[in-house]
Amino acid sequence: MEPRLVLKAAGFIFLDTVGIPGNLTILLFFARLSYFQGKLQTSDVIITHLASFNLVVVLLRGIPQALTALGYRNLFNDNGCKAVIYIYRICRAMSICVTCLLSCYQCVLVGPGTGKWLLLKKRLPQSVPYIVLFLCALNCIVCTATAQYTFAYFNSTIPEFTLNLEFCIVTYPSYLFYLGNGVLYILRDLFFVILMALAAGYIISLLYHHGKQMKSMQTSDRNQKKTADASKAVLALVTMYVILFSLDNIVWIYTLCVTRVHPAVSDTRVFLASCYSAFSPILIIATNKRFAITLSCTQAIQKESKQTAGTTTTQVHKSNEE
Repeated sequence: MEPRLVLKAAGFIFLDTVGIPGNLTILLFFARLSYFQGKLQTSDVIITHLASFNLVVVLLRGIPQALTALGYRNLFNDNGCKAVIYIYRICRAMSICVTCLLSCYQCVLVGPGTGKWLLLKKRLPQSVPYIVLFLCALNCIVCTATAQYTFAYFNSTIPEFTLNLEFCIVTYPSYLFYLGNGVLYILRDLFFVILMALAAGYIISLLYHHGKQMKSMQTSDRNQKKTADASKAVLALVTMYVILFSLDNIVWIYTLCVTRVHPAVSDTRVFLASCYSAFSPILIIATNKRFAITLSCTQAIQKESKQTAGTTTTQVHKSNEE
């Protein structure tokens, strides 16, 4: 096996190993929380949506790429490729949009409780499901052209203006379509990245001024501290996405400047595009204190169960000896 395929297989297997359990953990955790509490907080609902879309991204991109690198061919026919690529594009776009929504929601949450901010604080939580539906419908329309030009890959000659994923290909009829489609995706992603960056900048500004006030007053408020911790977690998530977005789009812009893209370049771009969906669950779990509390409680229960079982065993042995 050539080195490129070895690296490709190892990279995407690693993403699958990290991303699938990570996103499933978040979904199961909030499902359990919803079952016992009856209702989730708005930020939890947004994170649940984010984990759902991220899970689909990892499944539809990581597994086929890994299997292709390991030598499996003809994974899908034309209709299968159209469905897989179309759903992947929508879910990847929704991952961006929902991260932006989370950033904007946190921005509203930490904003002042007066005037228009107060109105947003009241209405935004109720509007989140409708916003997600609207964004999903919008991305379904934007990604339609990609499905139209997607076909199965059967080791034939690759034409110009083609994105070769090695299990499916996206072939555009002309350079104008090829370039226009790429620019459209860049502009869409850039809009949401700028919006989430502005929201993150405002959060940083508020946290900075809040920190100075707390030092001068020498007091602490648990609710304010929780909000600050949640804001820092969102900032970390946004920072991760902006870094990966920048690297991904540098490679993406390069692919738009050439008529035939080398497989190694395409693999790099696809890997970078999938990294956020695989690694963001780790950051969410690490920065959400409820995960740590649940884990510590589970460990305590398991320890207590082992001690109880050990005590019971000892008592049984003593009774047998008697």
